[in-house]
Amino acid sequence: MTHNDAAPSRKAPQKARRGRLFAPFVLAVLVAGGWSYGWFWLRGQAEQRMDTEAADLKSRGYDLSWSARTFHGFPFRMNVDLVDARVAEPTGWAVRAPLLKGEAEIFDVTHWVLVAPQGVVLTRPEAGDVTITGQALRASISHVKEYPPRISVEGAGLAFAPAPGAKPFQLVSADNMQLHLRGGPDDQGAIFFKADGAKTAFTGLLGRIAQDKTASMVLETKLSHVSALRGRNWEAAVKRWSAAGGQITLEQSQILAGDAEGKAKSGMLTVDADGRLTGALEVAIKERADLSQPIRTPEQALAAAAEALGREPVIEASLKFRDGRTFLGVLDTGPAPTVY
Repeated sequence: MTHNDAAPSRKAPQKARRGRLFAPFVLAVLVAGGWSYGWFWLRGQAEQRMDTEAADLKSRGYDLSWSARTFHGFPFRMNVDLVDARVAEPTGWAVRAPLLKGEAEIFDVTHWVLVAPQGVVLTRPEAGDVTITGQALRASISHVKEYPPRISVEGAGLAFAPAPGAKPFQLVSADNMQLHLRGGPDDQGAIFFKADGAKTAFTGLLGRIAQDKTASMVLETKLSHVSALRGRNWEAAVKRWSAAGGQITLEQSQILAGDAEGKAKSGMLTVDADGRLTGALEVAIKERADLSQPIRTPEQALAAAAEALGREPVIEASLKFRDGRTFLGVLDTGPAPTVY
């Protein structure tokens, strides 16, 4: 009598195959659950960090505030919407926005990109508010523990409207604008400003160059002793900075308006006790005089003389700020620019 061997069971292989079939789904659920937990944990950390930073800033005389705050952006971004947001620093400069949208990569919540879809209001110390609106207005901020922090602002189709009773603002509108603020070694700070398609409200020499034309401008400067630029208000901060030996070194500066051009090649400036710039810049100014019209400015007179001699109407001279006045060579061209 023989015994047939028992047929091998198919249940074990089938269970193994089912296990392998469902393993990716189980792993995906675990990863999704862990990611979700991590995102909400980071949201809590971001919320706590914002509250802590706001309290720390307030203790140092700054202000970071809002009336309502909403986090979103799951799963890959950390977005926050702030209603009635306000950022202010001790010297009196402040920015507030009816709605401010912030966005950060979930892997780096210390670098934020900000968008103000309804525009912002800029508060100037001693000069009043300016409402800034446009087709696009965005900024990025990082390295907030540094002084100055790393800030970039960009805008398109911008309009600048001073509040009733406020002092005029030097920009009326701009097709494109960018402003960058950076800290540097040896207690330095760097400022880069550029505007294209701009309408301006300059006075003095710059106003005569720009007139009512559309202008393009570039300004790049370095400031020394930036850590001393602090105080209970803007005037006190600038005076403290000046007393510490603060200086403005011009890297490049240029304004183009039609046929007129002004360019500062080099120079170093400080601020006097009355809040006006003092120092000297080497400049080149090009302005074609309209000989059918009366000569009204020193620059037009020099340009007309150059054209009469068959030369290019370019003036190269030292632009000096002293005793509250601006001198182009020996010609008094108006008051020196004020800082406060």
